[in-house]
Order: sequence, then structure tokens, then C-alpha cells
Amino acid sequence: MWCPEGHGEYREGFAVCAECGAALVDTPPADADPEAANREEARHEIVGPFLPDDDLVEVATTNAVDAELIAAQLRGSGIQAVVFGVGTAGDLLTVQHSEGSRVMVRRADREEAARVVADLDTAEATTPISDDELASLADESEGWSDPSSGAVV
Repeated sequence: MWCPEGHGEYREGFAVCAECGAALVDTPPADADPEAANREEARHEIVGPFLPDDDLVEVATTNAVDAELIAAQLRGSGIQAVVFGVGTAGDLLTVQHSEGSRVMVRRADREEAARVVADLDTAEATTPISDDELASLADESEGWSDPSSGAVV
């Protein structure tokens, strides 16, 4: 899906442009360059470590919470990252479930950033901790008390 006003390409499931509210169309406008639209939008919203002339590209689009977590992992790996389209935190449920937040990095960092994001996807797909491992960890822990109830866990 494409914004007819040139604001870029959208994934399936979106019906209107997040930038201008126009109904999305099935074919790109004749002069559409989605990467140019993304770069132009990014230039207007630059924050953090990026300069206005940095060439930013998208490495992930997801909900605001996951986008911020991905950006934090990228930063921890030495890759500067910023999230666009976070929205407002007034309605946390909407922010968490809206799939319009984009994680952006410098074009020069795109390949390494894609590897980090792929590794995150792989880590999420691993087998959860077994009951025996969980019990062992609980036995090894020094305990914790819930400040609201005083219960020792």
C-alpha cells in the first residue's frame, strides 16, 4: 500500500497514511521513491545523535514498546538508532499495539543493524526455560520481598 501524497510505502493492513491521513492506494505514485520519502521525513524529525544530513533508513517497523526495545539493543551494540512514530503515551494500550513505530539507523549501519534485529528475532524464538531450570534458579536465589505486601518470594 502506498500514500498517494508521496509519504511512502505501508505494510499490508494499513488503510490511511499516518502522515497526512490520505487513503492508501495499491500502486505507488509515478514519482514515488519510498526511501527518499523516508529520508525526507527523517530529516524533519531528527533527534538524538543524528545530524540533519545523515542518511537514515528503516530497519524495523513494530509497536512503540518493541521499537524502543530494538533501538536500545542497537545502541547497546554500538549502532545509533532512533524511533519515529511513537505517538503519545496518553493511551498506553494504543501505543503498545499500534504497528506504526519505525526504528531508523544510518544507511552505513543498515547491514549490521539488520543482523542485530535478526538475532533478537532468533532469541525470542528459543525454547523457554524449563520448569526444572526455573526451580533450580529459585533455589539459588537469595529471595526477594514484595514491598507492597512484604511477602518473601
